[in-house]
Amino acid sequence: MNNKNVLESALDYQARGFSVIPVGSNKKPLINWKEYQNKRATPEQIKEWIEKYPAMNIAIVTGKISGIVVVDIEQGGNSNGYPPTVTAKSGGGGVHLYYKHPGYEVPNGTRVKELTDIRGDGGYVLVAPSVSDKGEYKWQISPDDSDFSEWPIDITKTVSLKEDKDKKWLSAKDGVSEGSRNDTAASMAGKIISCTPPELMENIGWGHFKVWNSKNTPPLPETELRNVWESIKKIHENDIQDGSKGSQASILLESILGRKDVSLFHDEQGRGYISMEIDGHQEIWSCGGRKIKLWLSSEIHRTQEKAPTAEVKKSILSVLEGKACFEGSEIKLHDRVAWHGNEIFYDLTNSKWQIVKIAKEGWEIVDNPPTIFKRYPHHKEQVTPSKNGDVKLFLNYINVANPEHQLLLLIFLISCFIPDFPHVMLVVFGAQGSSKSTLSKLARLVVDPSLIEVASFPHSQRELIQALAHHYFLFFDNVSHITEEESDTLCKAITGGGHVKRELYENDEDIIYTFMRCIGMNGINLVTTRPDLLERSLLLELERIDPENRKTEKELYQNFAKDLPSILGGIFDVLVKAIQIQPTIKLNAHHRMADWSLWGCAIAEALGYSKEEFLKAYQNNITRQSEMLLNENIVATTLFSFVEEKKEWEGTATELLQELYKRTPLDYFEKQEKYWPKSAASLMRKINELRTYLRQIGISVTTKMLGFERRIYLEKIKEKEPKQLALTDSNYAIDDIIPRSKHISPEEIPF
Repeated sequence: MNNKNVLESALDYQARGFSVIPVGSNKKPLINWKEYQNKRATPEQIKEWIEKYPAMNIAIVTGKISGIVVVDIEQGGNSNGYPPTVTAKSGGGGVHLYYKHPGYEVPNGTRVKELTDIRGDGGYVLVAPSVSDKGEYKWQISPDDSDFSEWPIDITKTVSLKEDKDKKWLSAKDGVSEGSRNDTAASMAGKIISCTPPELMENIGWGHFKVWNSKNTPPLPETELRNVWESIKKIHENDIQDGSKGSQASILLESILGRKDVSLFHDEQGRGYISMEIDGHQEIWSCGGRKIKLWLSSEIHRTQEKAPTAEVKKSILSVLEGKACFEGSEIKLHDRVAWHGNEIFYDLTNSKWQIVKIAKEGWEIVDNPPTIFKRYPHHKEQVTPSKNGDVKLFLNYINVANPEHQLLLLIFLISCFIPDFPHVMLVVFGAQGSSKSTLSKLARLVVDPSLIEVASFPHSQRELIQALAHHYFLFFDNVSHITEEESDTLCKAITGGGHVKRELYENDEDIIYTFMRCIGMNGINLVTTRPDLLERSLLLELERIDPENRKTEKELYQNFAKDLPSILGGIFDVLVKAIQIQPTIKLNAHHRMADWSLWGCAIAEALGYSKEEFLKAYQNNITRQSEMLLNENIVATTLFSFVEEKKEWEGTATELLQELYKRTPLDYFEKQEKYWPKSAASLMRKINELRTYLRQIGISVTTKMLGFERRIYLEKIKEKEPKQLALTDSNYAIDDIIPRSKHISPEEIPF
């Protein structure tokens, strides 16, 4: 074989986007080639291989890395029925048919039929001008003569198990860490076995199982993986497929699936659930959760008077989850509160699985609600609300004396029972001893009682996302600082958005979270100095309680527990009225939190106040936001002082950063260093965030390109920008900001 031809061919294959590796005449790789399943060798590496192995052959790694899958038909095999495509003669006299990779995992080594295998992900094939011990490889239809045809649909159906949706959940599994491999392997084996035809169990099912294992960190040894596979397959065959043997799994599985009260379904994220009657009411459990595992153990022992093995439970659960995911309907599940039609449902999370239904006609407790809620282990049982309650009793237990703040707090609390719109974040701050944590805990008890009364702010972004995903209303306690990334996550949680959680767990294998949450936060100082989060907030500053006015926690919580049913019932009474009123509320213009303003007006009127009283209180709070921002934000404070002195200034962002550094006292800078921009670009981002607030206090910021240089223009202006305001149809009370004699259209007011 000509060494020059091998080098030229190898470089040509590499240039076409194939992953090339050197192999010997025995068709075995001459290098450790695993890394080239994920990256392609460079021309320099190929030249080094040629020098090191002058007699080397060329192989192309198949699968996603090279974009090809090869049907390997041995000599004597039948190639009829396959679409024409790039074709080669193998050294053994067989045929290689080259097709485009379909985009999902195609297990290597899968036997499609006699003398016909698949070379897919994790495999390789020799290519011309290679010569093996059995003979020479030649192109019959080369890549120069034809394009690669699409992967044949008939083979796709075979290789990807029974249905397209099966391959979707398989391709979504990103593997698990070392501590979870064995348990998850058994579960995964059960899922694959349950949806694989017996005739494809070895070649197709086992191939998928090996592909899944390759993604683990690290993968299980193949001997251990095989033991798991054979064990689960044996249980599946003996305990499920042959119910006549009377095994633990088959008896209980037949009993579960035969019950009229049982339904299997999956949520919008593809997680399997079972709904079944327990003690006269319907309960909803995750098919991979702790509750159903305990129930299975109890039920097997009760009916068969024997303890179930772990393998039996895993086998049953894998079948239930498979049926839930691939045969059950999709139902969107909610946490604590949900709209269902035109009615609000509130989950009491009690042992009877009761909910409260709130409609414009009234509210009632429902014993057998529709399937719309999921529960987490931290959920605590809510008290039974009483009719003709009084939500204002809540004010007796908190340290808030300002009437406007009391109104805003009540509206915030009641609005948390209305889902699916952006709620303001309640920010409570004040000195030690001002009862911030008490207010936070009581609010949590009213809206979303949990074993976690108030939460410490998570240490990582991943933990923050998971905490928000698993709590409808979460109050963070004693927060001193939040990063820009954390602030952005909170903004998305308030207004709604998707979040990626990269690390997977056995019972929570999703990688995408989508949610909209009610959030509270307390601390000694105001930590929401980012404008985008601050304008989504409701500020509540508390004063320190005098010693003579303090009460013991035991006394406070005992009395609160007595009043909680009335407080909760009062909230539902107000919601009934608010649902009636909300469609009639008309606003000519809106604050950033427009939906909350709209519902706030309706709730205020339902409480016996006017919408004007609410809007005035809310506007005063917004004004307070601007004042606090300018006092607490080091960039805004320094910039305001700079423009007050200069009146007007022009320069680059770098020059402005240097000027502001000069005006910042060293001791103050050291305390605020984490908030200070580290570069000119960072300074510009912060100024852009503050631009609206700066305009309101009389500072104009404009930028303009001068050649390749961006120039900043700062100017002290006489007419300040009107502050953010929600206007009613009566053009209420804006005299202090916009004279009544001057007509201002909504478009002229910056929100």
